[in-house]
Amino acid sequence: MANRSYKIQEFVAHASNVNCLNIGKKSTRLLVTGGEDQKVNLWAIGKPNSLLSLSGHTSPVESVTFDSVEVLVVSGASFGVIKLWDLEEAKSE
Repeated sequence: MANRSYKIQEFVAHASNVNCLNIGKKSTRLLVTGGEDQKVNLWAIGKPNSLLSLSGHTSPVESVTFDSVEVLVVSGASFGVIKLWDLEEAKSE
């Protein structure tokens, strides 16, 4: 018997290339993406629109990850800048 995979969702996450993504390990229902458009976007899996779009990087976002309780996101950009985002406050720390 062949293994099958099923597409759950497809959406446009950024205005240009998506460079990175990470699924929250606590809830497994949150997804964070980083893009060539210098934005960090937060998604609820199964929803078509982003919950948050975080701006502040001045170069493409190359890396994103959640903390263990999915309250903070860390993003890294191609010019060496790292930002820490508080999702509850929706601002850069």
